[in-house]
Amino acid sequence: MKEALSNVDIAVIVEELQEILGARVDKIYQIGDEIWLKLYAQLDSLSDDFGGSGAVDLVIERGCRIHLTRYKREAPKTPSSFAMFLRKYLSGGRITSIKQMDFDRIVEICVERSGERRFLISELLPRGNVLLADDEGKIMRVIRRETFATRDLKSGVKYERPPSKWNPIAATDEDLRRFFYEDASARRDVVRVLAVEMGLGGLYAEEICARAGVSKKKRVDELSDDEINAIYDAMSEIFAPIKEHDLSKVRAHIVLKNGDAVDVLPFPLKKYENCDKEFFSTFNSAVDEYFARIADKRMREKTDELVSERVTRLERVLKEQNDALERFMLEEKALRRKAETIYERYDDVERALQEARAAGKKVVRLMFEDVELTLDTSLSPYKNASRYYERAKVLKRKRISVENAIAATREKLERERAAAAASAVVPQKQKKEKEKKKKRRSEAVSRWYERFRWTFTSHGFLVVGGRDAKSNEIIVRRYMERDDLFFHTQAEGAPVAVLKTDGREVPDDDLEEAAQFAASYSSLWKLGFYGGDCYCVSAEQVSKTPPSGEYIKKGGFIVRGRRRYFKVELSLSVGIAGDDIVHRISSADAEADAEGGGDNGAILFICPTMAYRRNTQMLRYGVEIVPGDVRKEQLARRIMEILLNEAEKHRDQINISLDDLLRILPPGKGAIAQQHSMF
Repeated sequence: MKEALSNVDIAVIVEELQEILGARVDKIYQIGDEIWLKLYAQLDSLSDDFGGSGAVDLVIERGCRIHLTRYKREAPKTPSSFAMFLRKYLSGGRITSIKQMDFDRIVEICVERSGERRFLISELLPRGNVLLADDEGKIMRVIRRETFATRDLKSGVKYERPPSKWNPIAATDEDLRRFFYEDASARRDVVRVLAVEMGLGGLYAEEICARAGVSKKKRVDELSDDEINAIYDAMSEIFAPIKEHDLSKVRAHIVLKNGDAVDVLPFPLKKYENCDKEFFSTFNSAVDEYFARIADKRMREKTDELVSERVTRLERVLKEQNDALERFMLEEKALRRKAETIYERYDDVERALQEARAAGKKVVRLMFEDVELTLDTSLSPYKNASRYYERAKVLKRKRISVENAIAATREKLERERAAAAASAVVPQKQKKEKEKKKKRRSEAVSRWYERFRWTFTSHGFLVVGGRDAKSNEIIVRRYMERDDLFFHTQAEGAPVAVLKTDGREVPDDDLEEAAQFAASYSSLWKLGFYGGDCYCVSAEQVSKTPPSGEYIKKGGFIVRGRRRYFKVELSLSVGIAGDDIVHRISSADAEADAEGGGDNGAILFICPTMAYRRNTQMLRYGVEIVPGDVRKEQLARRIMEILLNEAEKHRDQINISLDDLLRILPPGKGAIAQQHSMF
């Protein structure tokens, strides 16, 4: 996987960036190792990817990359001292030149302001750096001070570039022949000389050898004139778009292996001729997308690792709490049994206490069947029983406390699992068709919407809702399409819901049902309200662009234009999916059902109660729930009991867990309003 741009990549990037000459520098930010320049430019060929005119962002990551980007990053509230220094000398200036230095991984951007020129120099080499130099080449400020064998990078000294390597763009065939003949490493493999001594890198060195028909392991001093000419011709062919400044020959693309991005290139290479490729109109856009995916993948991996650690810790805590709960329940039961035994054998106990007192004993131990009693002879049987009851009450309080702790832990665990689900990517392409057919039914089918809250309306429209701010962002950015409808309540922290229209007209009944679904998962439920207002707008009315000078927090959106409001009851119906829902879900998997057999397992399903009332085929059996005073975990246990009883009655096999129920129930307390059944 490519970690940084090569000198060839940079040459193409710089060629494309000639289009932003004359751009005005506005703000400059530093985000970690990245420098972001907000520019105002008039674009032409880059306009399809980055906009025709106006603000455009140029990102520079030292030691790695430079390109325009269409992705946005939240700027730090307090700019770094280096960013402030760059603003002081560059803001308001115009970019007058952008060039690559001697085909090396160094880019110089000249900014002119008030007749003075400054040079922003980006070293994209390993141990890279970014610095600002004046018109005389003296370093004014460097992002990180460095000392090398041949030069120093620090304020006040003249900037010196690393020793230049061979430039294939400017070289002639005679230059190449002279380099091979005079090179001190003439006994080395040709691929190593091209990669290391000439600085072309292993990828392009191997490509040149392949196109020239020369063995990459052949020694340089063994090359014939014809082979050297072939190598030069191959180099000329590969680098023609750069040498001729002809961007029409660039075929920018991302190389994919098993659906993952592994490289980004300005033109196709033989090494990847059998790999899948995703082409782009410009190399800047390809590089932008590639590094965005790499960053996203790393972030997901890091997030998944952190979430996994938190989930593992919470699962361990939950197990310990369940063990403690079981222990308290057993001890409480044993103490109550002892107290009851004293009353059941009252005469025998009283006689034993009298005999023990007469013998001068303070404590007596009695055994009645499997119950052992330890009694205080100074107390009556009644008071001894009361002591056991008091100890049982203490354990009951502990048990209740542990039950509350378990409920809290389960909620935390649910949130962590939801966070893990929300950060998951859309399933990638299957490696092979056979593997896809084989695995589709051997594992639980993973549908994209199952990572979120989801349901169907009475007429079969899919409604998808967020669980938190992050999943709200994912639904709106990744899955909401032009014809879809957006639902939201005014309550603080309310999730969004999106109704997928698939280009069809949506009846008013279904709009009302989607509104009920969105409102029932809002904080109104947790606060104990039995009804609320929910509005609906088209997808085109929803934006992440705030008015000038304002800020939108994560998970928030700007809604413009007229809204349609619905006043709805907070009510959901949860149970085992009926034939209508099973058909809608399995229709997406019809191919797998035909080849490998359908999934006959029961599907846990929740829907707005209005939808169930209009289409009772949505549930085989289940319950209607409303806001109430029963804790979420207790409510889930009661629902589970009802579902299991119904399943036994109708000889159904269901494989659902308490965690499955807790995951789909709305936050906060609730109550069962009534029971549903088709039978």
